[in-house]
Amino acid sequence: MLVYYARAVDSRDWDEVQSERSRVVQLFSEHGMEIINQFSDGYEDDKELVESQIANIRRCDILVADLSIPDHPYLGCIGEVIYAHQFGKRVYVIYGDYEHLPDRPWMSYHTDGFFRTYYEFISFIDG
Repeated sequence: MLVYYARAVDSRDWDEVQSERSRVVQLFSEHGMEIINQFSDGYEDDKELVESQIANIRRCDILVADLSIPDHPYLGCIGEVIYAHQFGKRVYVIYGDYEHLPDRPWMSYHTDGFFRTYYEFISFIDG
């Protein structure tokens, strides 16, 4: 299963972002999922970056968005969630301690499932 992995990158420690991604890549691969999008560096400009991400969203089977940091703006992630929904992709959100996120009308409209942890999500996917 091909997964587009959306997560907070802006205003965060780069080493922490890389470490989290490595853990998620490992966990997902143990359950037959492959994260297809890379880090957001190496692009000439914002247009190239966003078009590359949109192409990966078109290619994925599902989008998993980690929106678990309360009060983080998640502007890019929200755009990715909406694009995935518009393309007919299944969208799953990891919300952590951000307990009111599943109650937000725009999020619930564009999302197929909310999970407090990655392990809850994995249990759901493994069925």
